[in-house]
Amino acid sequence: MRYAALLLLLCGCTSLPKEEQQLLASHQRNAKYYWEGGSLDQAMDQIERGLAIDPDDYQLLALRGTVLLKQSGSALANDHELLDEATRTLASVYEMRSPFRHEPYVLLPYALALQKQGRRHLGEELRLRGESSRRSDAADLLAAAEQQRSAAREQLQRADAVLDVLVERGELLRLAWNHKLQVARDLGDDTAFVGAANAYLDQAAKDQAVARREIERTLVPAYEAEQVQQLRALQAEELEIRALLADHHFTRRQFEPALAQLNRVLELAPQRSVDYYNRGRVLMELQRHEEAKADFRKFLATSNLPPTSDKVTLAMKALQP
Repeated sequence: MRYAALLLLLCGCTSLPKEEQQLLASHQRNAKYYWEGGSLDQAMDQIERGLAIDPDDYQLLALRGTVLLKQSGSALANDHELLDEATRTLASVYEMRSPFRHEPYVLLPYALALQKQGRRHLGEELRLRGESSRRSDAADLLAAAEQQRSAAREQLQRADAVLDVLVERGELLRLAWNHKLQVARDLGDDTAFVGAANAYLDQAAKDQAVARREIERTLVPAYEAEQVQQLRALQAEELEIRALLADHHFTRRQFEPALAQLNRVLELAPQRSVDYYNRGRVLMELQRHEEAKADFRKFLATSNLPPTSDKVTLAMKALQP
């Protein structure tokens, strides 16, 4: 992800001597170059060199926070030092201007940092609740778990508010809706989740149409290959969101909407073995047993899961006379 690709286009007033201005601009360009090439350590080196000249440089601080976020581990990891530093840095940049004056490539990483912090607290809540069942001080642990849940909610709601700015401005819409649906799911807001998922799918279709037009239009092989790769990535992303939406509907016994999503998934990617299993479950609930059995057979014929898998066991049971 190239969250900071446009950061370095910003121009601000400075009182630095001309020589230092030129050196700062050089570090900005180099940091952008290394970031876009995936060389995070080299990008950070250029960022730190630039910040030694101007510690309050908006562009470099924003890119620093973005790099730190990229380098941080999973939200469920034990070490959150980089995530905390990324969040602090991006928060300081966010406070420099009003939300609607920020570049989208500042808003998105800040929202992602807040979202990751929210998931971190949700993970800690689950850990504490699990531990409470094995400890004598269960009441204290449950109280701590509630505090973690409250902290998670606060961070996720802040992330959602930042993403709302992107939506209102009509910028990075596919990414904004994707993360809004994730936030809504973590918050347990079913209505917001479905609304954001449908908005995502609408925008994903538009983005894919743009990529297809570019593929048809261009005569440059390298650019065509880049657009083909982009289209494939967009399609893969769509499949994951549709599968997520199908699971959401299934767990709420909304079988017809779940079936519609899985039909589309398997239309786009008929090789997805597990979704034959998922659609088979839905068809069984709809009393369409023969169609369900056909899907279970396809699942078993293509799955690499061991015979002891719960999915394999269920499919085998459904196929019994």
